[in-house]
Amino acid sequence: MKSIVIFGGAGFVGKHIIRRLAKNGYKIVVPYQRSIQEAKIRLLGVTGQIIPFRYSSLDDSRLRSILMDIDICINLKTTYDQKKGSFDKTIFKFNQKLLKILKLNKDLKQFIFFSGLGADIDNTSARSIAVYKSEKEAFKTINNVFVLRPGVIIGGGDLFLSRLLPIINMSFFVPLFGDGSKKFQPVFIDDVSTAVEFIIKNNITGKNIYELAGHRIISYKDFYDHISKCLNKTRVFIPVSFNLMKTLVNIGEKTPFSPLTSEQLLLFEKDNIIQNIDKSFKNLDINPQDTLQITKNIIEKQAF
Repeated sequence: MKSIVIFGGAGFVGKHIIRRLAKNGYKIVVPYQRSIQEAKIRLLGVTGQIIPFRYSSLDDSRLRSILMDIDICINLKTTYDQKKGSFDKTIFKFNQKLLKILKLNKDLKQFIFFSGLGADIDNTSARSIAVYKSEKEAFKTINNVFVLRPGVIIGGGDLFLSRLLPIINMSFFVPLFGDGSKKFQPVFIDDVSTAVEFIIKNNITGKNIYELAGHRIISYKDFYDHISKCLNKTRVFIPVSFNLMKTLVNIGEKTPFSPLTSEQLLLFEKDNIIQNIDKSFKNLDINPQDTLQITKNIIEKQAF
């Protein structure tokens, strides 16, 4: 039975991955620092299979002991929810230290790192730069590395739709970032979790980057329009300049109630689509599901 550690496992993506991997009988440890609902995490598997583990830092001796006795490590800790200037510390420095520890585990089979479409050293996003540097550090340190670069992930309870649907449902006027012409390539959470399962079950080796996105490339304006039609609502989309949005977001970030961070806003300034088609879902024998139909299904289930 494989033993797996999942950093960031208590989040939306992590829970879906845990649920899928648990069905294969794997033992899963979920380290966490912020408070989580441990009982809900444990219920994703059978009794004793999922173990939430609170740790203070990577220097925690108990955590290091766990990391020396696992087959696979998955890191989902690439959150947007950070203060400005902290991404290098919370993402790159964290991964750099984690990888040094994992290198000491001679039995480690795989390291799976969640990145994102557009991760690039030349990116204007501090988060994307920190993530890209972490990718390079992983390839330099560990033998079998799998960098997964998903597009915007959607599914029941995802952060993107959870924030967007109520706005389009309740407001006649809906703000667009810029003119809404920038395109993105959303992906269904079940396809992403299936990709992780495939990599682990098939014992894939080597240093790999997979760009994971659905078949549909769509502009944000067209996606908003699709949602309004699914809701059976007539909506007017109002373009808002990025300069104005940046000002509003910067003000909002100084409060505890900011619905959007400046890093997230950068996603809307350029296309967020697959660039390198060398490795994608097709290399994992996965045919991604139609994200427009998935969105429609989510809306129907939530009965707006």
